[in-house]
Amino acid sequence: MSSEAEHPSLKLLALDGGGIRGLSELLMIKEVMHRLMLEENKKRKTLGLAPLDTLPKPCDHFDLIGGTSTGGMIALMLGRLRMDVDTAIMCYDHLAKEVFSEVKRGLGDGKFKASKLEVAIKSTVAKMTGDSETLLMEGGEAVCRTFVCARNAQNMNANIPVLFRTYDSHETHTGCKIWEAARATSAAPTFFKRIKIGRGQHFIDGGLGSNNPSKVVLDEAKKVFPDRQIGCIVSIGTGQGGIISIDKPGLFQRLIPTNVIEALQGIAIDCKAKHEEMLALFDNSPNTYFRLNVEQGMQNIKLPAWEKLSNVEAHTTQYMRRKEAEKTFTLLVNVMGNHRGQLTIEQLISPKPPIQSTGYMEDRKCCPPPVLSFTGRNDILQKMHSYFDRDRGSAQHIFVLHGLGGSGKSQLAFKFLHDSQANHRFSEIFYIDATNEQTLEIDLQAVTPVAVSKSAQAGRQWLAGRQEEQKEWLLFFDNADNVELDISKFFPRCTFGNILITTRNQDLCLDARDEDTISKVSDMIAEDAKDLLLRLAGEGRSNQQEKLAEAIVKELHCFALAVSQAGGYIHTRSNLSEYLEIYQNHRDQLLRRTEVQGLDRYGRAVYTTWDLSYGKLSSAGRTLLQICSILHHEGISEHIFKKAATAQQDFNDSDVSKEVTQLLNQLGKRDEKWDSLAFREVMGELESFSLIERDRQAASYAIHPLVQHWCGATMGMNKCAMLRCVLTIIGLSISWSFKDEDYKYRRRLLPHAARSTHSLSPNQLSPVVAARIALVYTEGGHWNDAEPLQVAVLETSKHVLGEEHPSTLARIANLASTYRNQGRWNDAEALEVAVIETSKRVLGEEHPSTLIRITNLASTYRKQGRWNDAEVLGRAVMETSKRVLGEEHPDTLRRITNLASTYRNQGRWNDAEALEVAVMEISKRVLGEEHPSTLMSIANLASIYWNQGRWNNAEVLQVAVMETSKRVLGEEHPDTLTSIANLALTYWNQDRWNDAEALGVAVMETSKRVLGEEHPNTLTRITNLALTYWKQGRWNDAQAILVAVIETSKRVLGEEHPDTLTRIANLASTYSNQGRWSDAEVLEVAVIETSKCVLGEEHPDTLTRITNLALTYRNQGRWNDAEALLVGVVETSKRVLGEEHPHTLTRIVNLTSMYRNQGGARGGRDEDQQGRARRGASQ
Repeated sequence: MSSEAEHPSLKLLALDGGGIRGLSELLMIKEVMHRLMLEENKKRKTLGLAPLDTLPKPCDHFDLIGGTSTGGMIALMLGRLRMDVDTAIMCYDHLAKEVFSEVKRGLGDGKFKASKLEVAIKSTVAKMTGDSETLLMEGGEAVCRTFVCARNAQNMNANIPVLFRTYDSHETHTGCKIWEAARATSAAPTFFKRIKIGRGQHFIDGGLGSNNPSKVVLDEAKKVFPDRQIGCIVSIGTGQGGIISIDKPGLFQRLIPTNVIEALQGIAIDCKAKHEEMLALFDNSPNTYFRLNVEQGMQNIKLPAWEKLSNVEAHTTQYMRRKEAEKTFTLLVNVMGNHRGQLTIEQLISPKPPIQSTGYMEDRKCCPPPVLSFTGRNDILQKMHSYFDRDRGSAQHIFVLHGLGGSGKSQLAFKFLHDSQANHRFSEIFYIDATNEQTLEIDLQAVTPVAVSKSAQAGRQWLAGRQEEQKEWLLFFDNADNVELDISKFFPRCTFGNILITTRNQDLCLDARDEDTISKVSDMIAEDAKDLLLRLAGEGRSNQQEKLAEAIVKELHCFALAVSQAGGYIHTRSNLSEYLEIYQNHRDQLLRRTEVQGLDRYGRAVYTTWDLSYGKLSSAGRTLLQICSILHHEGISEHIFKKAATAQQDFNDSDVSKEVTQLLNQLGKRDEKWDSLAFREVMGELESFSLIERDRQAASYAIHPLVQHWCGATMGMNKCAMLRCVLTIIGLSISWSFKDEDYKYRRRLLPHAARSTHSLSPNQLSPVVAARIALVYTEGGHWNDAEPLQVAVLETSKHVLGEEHPSTLARIANLASTYRNQGRWNDAEALEVAVIETSKRVLGEEHPSTLIRITNLASTYRKQGRWNDAEVLGRAVMETSKRVLGEEHPDTLRRITNLASTYRNQGRWNDAEALEVAVMEISKRVLGEEHPSTLMSIANLASIYWNQGRWNNAEVLQVAVMETSKRVLGEEHPDTLTSIANLALTYWNQDRWNDAEALGVAVMETSKRVLGEEHPNTLTRITNLALTYWKQGRWNDAQAILVAVIETSKRVLGEEHPDTLTRIANLASTYSNQGRWSDAEVLEVAVIETSKCVLGEEHPDTLTRITNLALTYRNQGRWNDAEALLVGVVETSKRVLGEEHPHTLTRIVNLTSMYRNQGGARGGRDEDQQGRARRGASQ
């Protein structure tokens, strides 16, 4: 609600005195600069910029540096002379050795020679500026301002430091040189003689009263920067103090009496009291005041003991490694990286004068009205009105609006309060900026009337005491996003009143009473988002504009701020027709723009509003968010990480990069075990900022797609490396086990793998990982995605293991299976023939792997329609399997079943039945009546009955298989779904259309949910439902389904895949039944040409499609064309399928029927059409 200050927040640095122990200050400043450089390089990577290779200078990060004594010397080096820290350390080390290595002999003030100190300082100044007499004050507007503290030797009673400044002030010492200011601040009694500057004024060390100058720095900043907000003040000490002993002054060191020096020095060097004062001052401003000070080890290092510089370094390094110090440094760097402050110094340290007027505080904030373009959210508004209107009993009304930054929470609250004011629902509404504790305190303080004392506590008490007045006030806490802030402590302690909260922090929902008092503000509904876009764009509402707006909001995922920004951009710089292309090409730039806004007063772009949350995340939180941005946006499960972490020990080091190990360690891996609590704490951190949403019912997490895009943009050039890590984690989580739970897990992985692999070359993955992800694709029917991974794995295997290694042969066989599933039967055959020959030679002709590959080749022949070749191979491998493995071995039984399938294709249904009955009986006896393989054999026998037209026998078996599968495997197991689909086809052939439709719809919907909407089995079931409608004469319904499934099939399987061609043929049949013979002809001609090319001119499917075209010609009255085709297809069928094959006999009947009806009569739907429909339904 408030805009940022014109300048970034103030960064202040205060440096204590402490002799040679000042080295400790420089070392800690170096640590801060190093961490700032690391953070800056992360940002530069995201922008594609070269990283910084030198530490930044403190003068570029601090607005004001003040120091005393040795701290004053360092302040001049870093601020006025603009040294980097390494240069300052080198100069400081040289100066200490030069000045303190020799004690002065003879009489005079001070133990060490001031002349040596002056020479050393002048040398440093000359080196940096070119002139040893350079003035202290700088010309122009310096970025970093500097002062040092000294004391007037003639006025010791006044406890006021004298400041020597590099900038203009009414107290400026005109003409003072840098070396003079350095001498003045370091002229410690008994160490160096005092210095005379200007008109006879003598100055000594500022440590006498201001050894910790932090309060002086704060007061000075208040004068110099009265309107700037403060970001942080960093106070750095020189070691845990006490009264540190110094040598007693000699007879002629008469500047101050010895006892006074000892007392003052003891007070000066003990800086604890000043630190306590600063802590009290910043008590209500956390993460603003930072004190860095080595707590142990330097008590006995005397101020001039230059030979102990190494001890100072050692103690400082040890201090910085401590857990507490590490936390302080981390927090400090985060604050310094945030350019937005909280309060001005005036607001922070100066009490507000009382307002001499009646009524309420003048600075009470009014709740803003909603924007004029506010649209939608009626469901949440109604929920809020209903809640606040109902009887509360003896409790406050507390309602929480939570959601992602930019989702429109505040605007929704403004709308509710605006409507409530119009209805006089609340007596008073108090707007509270809940950004941080300071804004909360200020706004609550402003709640009370003038007559009441001014404090946040008084504001709460005043509200709590208004029950007798029967006032229905409402406190609106806006932007309560700080996860470290307990907002409930700001609630008035009473049993009445109303509280409304907007927050990104889901944990605040705990302050609400129940689900009726919480609303998640997520994406707008599509219609509301479209209306908002059109209102902001100001281009009217034609049909074309409605369609464009609909496409745009869909691309923006109906996210409120994104839609608003798009509307503002279109209104000022573009138009609806251009925006979508601009957005798709420049999404990240548009979502980060702040100069064009649609929702006024928000002030931040989509991406920048999430940057604020990202900056507050832990390292593990950022890592997990980046991983989630690469996975699919839904179904993110802890199981992925747990399985990967616990399975990693089974992999070679070459398969798992160090980065993956580090990621898993960050997220919860503990000594080869998984710590769920640790993982959920990290995920809970993301939930608290609404960057991740938990689906309790599904036990998984989801991330908004736009958050994914934003997070991906934050990774920059690191995204490719993270992509490899994520895919490796996915691969590690996959096992080669084939239990039901393994299938289910791999099906859930499919969307994650599909989203990740397309951005990476298969060669960039470990072969082990690539092979496992290929398994996910294969089981999911994504054969085109599996192929490049399998090819890459195969090439690596050939190169590393050799072309004839058993693992290489297995991978060739896997690739051949993928080609077969893709309908690339010739490519599959070529690989299988080659791998069989090699297997016979390397493994042996009767090796189990060799037999499996022969079986696969027979399946390929069957797909090619080469049923005789398939029979020869199938019978041979079956006989060998019986002899080598045994007649009852599972592999033998599968080969008998395969041979039965070949017989079924040949129309030899009795032979097929005999084999299937035998397999079923053996399976029942050996494996058990409820074993999955037994159930499969029963289902196969039912299919033969189906082919024989024995529908009732088929039904009995299929019902039994379905019921057992539901009980044994589960209602959603793929085999169970297949059994349901088969039963639906039987109902279909029994003319039980309603039963067939009910089962078909149910199994289709379950397949969509369990397997996915584009899985090949799902597409088959959609096709089957269309054919059920076709049989019912519901041709329009059938047509609509077939058109849609064909488009999906073309995209997923390919335009020339056999299943795609079958669906096109089915659509052509639908057109024929609608009397659209010309449309049917166009499709049939096209599908025949493709079938000839892809399957072959004599493939059974090609022959069926030629028959269909002949029937279309017949329906058009083109008897000659129909006769020519039918005569040809009958002759080919006799030769390829056999004269007694059912398809051959049906075509002879069709030809005879056509001869009989050539008098012009148009025959009805004939047997071949029915047979073709059945065949299409049983793909």
